[in-house]
Amino acid sequence: MIKIKYSIPLLALMFSFIGCDNNDDETTPTTVPTDGFTYNTTFYETANTYIDIDDCDSDNDGMPDSYTFFFTDGRMFDNDDNVNGSSGDYLYSLNTTKLVFLNVLVSDNPGLANTGIVAGNTYIVSSTEDSVIIHDAQIDALSPSFIVNSVAFGMGNENIGTFHLPGTVVPTITINTFNFDLSDLENSIIDADYTFMNTSGEVITGHYTGTYGVLLD
Repeated sequence: MIKIKYSIPLLALMFSFIGCDNNDDETTPTTVPTDGFTYNTTFYETANTYIDIDDCDSDNDGMPDSYTFFFTDGRMFDNDDNVNGSSGDYLYSLNTTKLVFLNVLVSDNPGLANTGIVAGNTYIVSSTEDSVIIHDAQIDALSPSFIVNSVAFGMGNENIGTFHLPGTVVPTITINTFNFDLSDLENSIIDADYTFMNTSGEVITGHYTGTYGVLLD
């Protein structure tokens, strides 16, 4: 059993020295994609994963209040500075069409307050609009354009795409493997499976195995 526990001050220190994006599609492309979600027998590939660690610490216990897991076919950028007049917590590369957003609150999963993320555990995902699965999305470019490492980023268009919100059965995410290797980020791996019922009662299942990027909110 692997346990990852970092205090908020340590997290802030670690991420000040490392890049946040270490995703698979730049390093280990696959000919037969297995990372993605299935909806109505259609498979939607999501080759990249990000974990957002919320460092608000509203209960002053020295640990994050939530962990958010993103599975996407594009890139993400932490938009704390609202670049170029944009809004929202995140920006997305313009080629993004699919996004899984699973918000895991410590208040719903009390064990996270003591151990952080633990491989072998299944966590309850928040059933609010903060958790959503989107496909056929559109990302609108910023003006002026915003480019990082030759990748242009923009804001998600809330009126274009198919949006699945949580239904009557709470979504869950199971962490099969999870480790963070500060000395060699390519050894930082997550293996996860998730289940999500939408408001129509349709069940969406997904999987991801590979490296991941980290956002500190």
